[in-house]
Amino acid sequence: MREAVKTLVAKGLLTTGPRVGTRVRPANVWNQFDAHVIGWKLKAGVSADYVREIVDLRLLLEPGAAGRAALRRDPADMAELDRALAGMAAAVRSDATAGVAYLESDLLFHEGILRATHNPLLVGMLPVVDAVLRVSFLHSVKSRESARSSLPLHEAVRDAIRDGDPDLAQASLRQLIDAAAEDIASDLATDDFLKEARP
Repeated sequence: MREAVKTLVAKGLLTTGPRVGTRVRPANVWNQFDAHVIGWKLKAGVSADYVREIVDLRLLLEPGAAGRAALRRDPADMAELDRALAGMAAAVRSDATAGVAYLESDLLFHEGILRATHNPLLVGMLPVVDAVLRVSFLHSVKSRESARSSLPLHEAVRDAIRDGDPDLAQASLRQLIDAAAEDIASDLATDDFLKEARP
């Protein structure tokens, strides 16, 4: 019990002290970048405002990372992005339920962009980015068709990074996130493509 309380204190959920005991802190002071906190929020059900905040964070972080990746990528980085895209394409073509495979490949693609920056600070953010992206993808990928329609946008990002064009890489990733935001806000029908990936 003591270890559990220490963990929750470290994540900002609780405060403890003499004469005050253990108290739950307001949600706005929790460690918003802790992967566990993000995961718990997702399991509890996130608000539309929280999803919008995630889109804002992605727009601030990912296009810049894509631009930097276009300048610093190496053959291994490009191979990782190619593998991720191949996994996404295979998942949407699969007759079986392949939502988990799609989600993991999509995560690999976006995480691969951060790794391709060769910036240790950005790479160190991967656990947080992974948790944030999972929330975003689970709300934007509403069907196999919406997953399929995002493939050309992902390919455009990959191509710009491969071609060493930072401006186009940034613009392409911004377009990809904007399309995801539109899907989140839309009333597109879902076919439960990502059902198995949901908590």
